Amino acid sequence: MKKLLFFLLLANFLSAKPIDPSQLDKQIISLTFNEEYDLAIKLCQDQININPNSPKYYYYLINARIMELGKKTAELDPNKRDEGRKILNKEIIDYCENVVDKFDESKLNPENKFYYGTIYAYLARVYGSDGSWWSAFKAGKKSKNMMEEVLKSDSSFYDAYLILGMLEYYADRMSGITSFIAGVLGLSGDRTKGLDHLQLAYEKGTLTFGQAALTLIEVNSNLEGNELAALNYYENFINRFPKNKRVFNAYCHSLINTWDLKKAEYLINNDKQNLLDNYTRSRFYDIKGNSQLAVQYGVRALENEKNLFRGASNSISYIIVYNSWLIGDWTSIPKFEQSLSDRGKEVFYLNKNNEKEGKWLHDLSVLIANDKSSGEIEVFIKSKPNMNNAKGFEDEFNLSLGAFYFKNNLYDKAEQSFQKSINAADARDKFTAIKYLVDIYMRQNVDKYKVENLISAIKDFKNDRLSYRSKDLEKKYNL
Repeated sequence: MKKLLFFLLLANFLSAKPIDPSQLDKQIISLTFNEEYDLAIKLCQDQININPNSPKYYYYLINARIMELGKKTAELDPNKRDEGRKILNKEIIDYCENVVDKFDESKLNPENKFYYGTIYAYLARVYGSDGSWWSAFKAGKKSKNMMEEVLKSDSSFYDAYLILGMLEYYADRMSGITSFIAGVLGLSGDRTKGLDHLQLAYEKGTLTFGQAALTLIEVNSNLEGNELAALNYYENFINRFPKNKRVFNAYCHSLINTWDLKKAEYLINNDKQNLLDNYTRSRFYDIKGNSQLAVQYGVRALENEKNLFRGASNSISYIIVYNSWLIGDWTSIPKFEQSLSDRGKEVFYLNKNNEKEGKWLHDLSVLIANDKSSGEIEVFIKSKPNMNNAKGFEDEFNLSLGAFYFKNNLYDKAEQSFQKSINAADARDKFTAIKYLVDIYMRQNVDKYKVENLISAIKDFKNDRLSYRSKDLEKKYNL
């Protein structure tokens, strides 16, 4: 009896080993996340032709097609992008629905149940992209049940936590009718649990590292408003999948946004595969103060305007007009000025009408971007002109100086600067000030009354990303 029990325990232990992807699986994963979709899909289809009764390579093929969806959508004419996305989505929905009908869930072992359940999760994702929330949550609920069954059978199947984490997190972020539908189907969600599950899949999963990393990048950069937290996920993803152009460019933009210009410059100078696009380069040279190159790469970027993501062309037009003004290139300004958004025109004319103050602020940001010392910065700010007549310039000064102190770990000084703009009239400036204060209070231990005041400001501001991050402050300070 003891021997039988021993062998049963041993068998259970051996079956609980994480799935080790084959060399072919690793090749498909590498091709998919390095954006070599055609070859990845061909390898999957070859395996499906050999063994159509296994969900495994359908899973890998659908993963590749969903990854490719973003690329195909970006290549559509911006005026027809929404319509084109729906057509592409329907192709994937039809394919997924056809695949899930091929299998009997009750006959699948834990590994195949994972593949099968993930296909339902992909189906939920595409339905959600189309706004078909009832279908999305029904597919998501089915996927959730299967992942729980996989983990019940094999507690070390950490890849299953990716789907559970996504469902928990995104369901918690829903509002309005989508939240109601999710609640009806029992998917009310839990942000903390979702983040923990995603981290577990990222750290211990053997099949889903790429998707877990991309999900954590999206969650931190876009939904949590915490680009600093996303940087490590970017770096680990790129180390493993160095040919992914979209992620590589997004990483460089995040470095620029967080003022880590040394790393951004290293990427640009060592881009031997020519992955960085003209928009990324234009933004980099703009913030570094090289107006000639900022304009040059900006013009090149607009030559392929149809391939730019939404909003990028407005940003590039502003970079061209502003930097042309800085260097006195009056011939370029009229050509691109008409393309400026209403906000772009407002900001440009404000600088143009307050030239002395605007150019002083530009010089300050260039000094910060070029990694000048705190002593040099503090000497320069003694020459600060009066900015009372230029709307928003004082807040721009506070935010630039605060960002400088923050990146140099001078948190007390950074806090003083950001506090001055916590009530900025411009919503973007206000968001930036509050976001940095959250980062500071999470990194340091400060008096509770400061945290309470910040949380109160977040509640008044009514910004979803900041509201979720304020929960981390409440947890840390037991509020």
